Amino acid sequence: MVEAGAVKGGGRTGLFDGNLEFPLGDAGWRAFAARERCGVESTDDLDALTMRLIGHEPDLCYLPSASVYFMRGDPVYRGIASACSARTGKPEQSSVLIVARSNPAADWQSLRGARLGYINTYCTTSYFAPSILLAREGLALSEFFKAFPVAPWQGQIDAVVAGTIDATMVFEDVWLAGKDNAALTKVIARLDGLPTPPFLVRADDGGFAKRLKEQLVTLEAAAGTHPLYSGFSAYEEVRMASLFAAMAKLPCLPKLGTGART
Repeated sequence: MVEAGAVKGGGRTGLFDGNLEFPLGDAGWRAFAARERCGVESTDDLDALTMRLIGHEPDLCYLPSASVYFMRGDPVYRGIASACSARTGKPEQSSVLIVARSNPAADWQSLRGARLGYINTYCTTSYFAPSILLAREGLALSEFFKAFPVAPWQGQIDAVVAGTIDATMVFEDVWLAGKDNAALTKVIARLDGLPTPPFLVRADDGGFAKRLKEQLVTLEAAAGTHPLYSGFSAYEEVRMASLFAAMAKLPCLPKLGTGART
């Protein structure tokens, strides 16, 4: 789906992860996109998005932090901003491992062989967070869990409640937002200090990058909406580096180009 100022004849192109709910309808953003001749394609196919980014196709991109790992060292793009949690207003997030309230498991070590649901294999909070927890004890996610994709965010939690899966790691803000989540599920592990989704732009487009960053930090959630992320702050270089260091220690990584659509 192409939004906000479709590109015609030399305009800039953007690729956004649709699961991140960027406010494409915001009046300020729409005016900025039209003025800068910037068209945005919003997609939930993270495999295709990442491969297109590796191919240097878009001029700007809003995507999960873990996806940027596959672009590390690439001089074509640089980070200019990081999303802020709508709940805390900070550019950091936690992922919590949950199971049904009735599940006797008290820690993740008790879940060997359990069914783990995740959003896609590029997701920081649902795929790489559990991978990092396991890797700290020398375990690979694919060897410990029976893992497969489920619907994102509250859909992950609903799948646990329904018994479709046994466990999932989910952005803590999502778990806290659901009025029945704490009554129906419980947290048995967590990973804190994760970076939030970043905004990348071509490194050689300095003037545009400055204007884009100025626009991003003015964005606010529309009245009556309840986004997971709201607003942006400076790019989280230190947290991104910490995530990349943890990912580098994983026993294995997903193979690019094999499909990660939810």
